[in-house]
Amino acid sequence: MSEGLKLSILSPERRLVEGAVVDEVLLPGSEGQIQILGGHAPFIGVLQAGFFRYRTESKEPVTGVLSAGFFEVQGNEVYVMAETLELQGEIDVNRAKKAQQMAEETLKAADLDEHQFKKYQLKLQRAIIRQQLASQNHPF
Repeated sequence: MSEGLKLSILSPERRLVEGAVVDEVLLPGSEGQIQILGGHAPFIGVLQAGFFRYRTESKEPVTGVLSAGFFEVQGNEVYVMAETLELQGEIDVNRAKKAQQMAEETLKAADLDEHQFKKYQLKLQRAIIRQQLASQNHPF
């Protein structure tokens, strides 16, 4: 068994966990899903919208969704800083469906500049990911 990790997951609105001892962390990195175990090499990475999970020895896995941000692995500490994050049980499926519909309608507009187009693409992606996790139709 690997050494325990100290995990902190933060966003501007909340501190989900700070210094929690976990066995494993899964994050949606810019290059794909990354698994972090005790003894991991130092690493800094970019997050993209997607599923995260962490697991402690004594509890069920904690699963959620986060958006863009950064993470750092230093020693046996993992710091995750995301723009937004939600746990699986906190997701409002109806709100996510409305967000998806609004983003799809906005993306159809021909007068969006590049910044607006990317903004609504991310909103659409986030809404779909939230619905997948809420329906438990996700990769883990």
